[in-house]
Amino acid sequence: MLLVQIVNGLMEGVMLFMVASGLTLIFGVSRIVNFAHGSFFMLGAFLTYQFAPHVLPGTMPGFILAIVTAGLVTAVVGAAFEMIVLRRIYHAEALLQLLVTVGLVMIMRDVVRVVWGMNDLATPIPDAMNGAVVVADYWFPIYNVGVMGAGIAVALVLWSVVRFTRVGVLLRAATDDRGMVALLGINQAHIFTGVFAAGALLAGIAGGLAAPLGSINFLLDTTIITGAFLVVVIGGLGNLSGAFVAALAIGVLKAVGVLYFPRAAMALAFIIMAVVLVVRSFKAR
Repeated sequence: MLLVQIVNGLMEGVMLFMVASGLTLIFGVSRIVNFAHGSFFMLGAFLTYQFAPHVLPGTMPGFILAIVTAGLVTAVVGAAFEMIVLRRIYHAEALLQLLVTVGLVMIMRDVVRVVWGMNDLATPIPDAMNGAVVVADYWFPIYNVGVMGAGIAVALVLWSVVRFTRVGVLLRAATDDRGMVALLGINQAHIFTGVFAAGALLAGIAGGLAAPLGSINFLLDTTIITGAFLVVVIGGLGNLSGAFVAALAIGVLKAVGVLYFPRAAMALAFIIMAVVLVVRSFKAR
């Protein structure tokens, strides 16, 4: 039972990383704490629910295409929000930026309620991913294992892009010194829009992967954003490697905690966050 919970925790951890990685990239480049990031996760889940029955229903290629399409639509929404709204307030006070992103959360919730209603919805698992595999007398759902593998693959691709490509060099430069990037003649607006779209894409894909794992409703954004912020704070703002380790740790901690300490599973993650912040405050002195 413990091994099954650990696998479930790793699966939740890689999905948390996909959401938190976009969040930490956006903050690292734009310095905006995007509270609406959970809304992109929710939108990706609802769009996957919408697309899956119409694109080769029940098949694995159709399901993958539905998730990718949902992620791309979410990326377009994120880019549009950045260009139309956020671009006007990059130099405004942090409180105004916070209120604007919270306002987007409210708008997205209303849109979801109008389009899909307030009832819980469910997305079926593709036929090829139904069932379970047996390892050492333990049953592991095939879909959960697949989600974990997909999340790790996304993490590796993201790390490779940031580490070895010109785009990654620009991202790291913009994170460390935006003024220097501007002096080199690089259009910062394009970087900001690209990062915001990439973050929304990752959140949308994560939402699509999570769609068959439980009910989908208009409060899904709140559920995921809490864990994503825990990951970002523990892993370090702008630190992808730290976010990955923190996401896996929180996922496993919650899964194992539900088994042994069901009433304190989430509290354990907040305790770890508090300890990390205290340690960092002492180091900063």
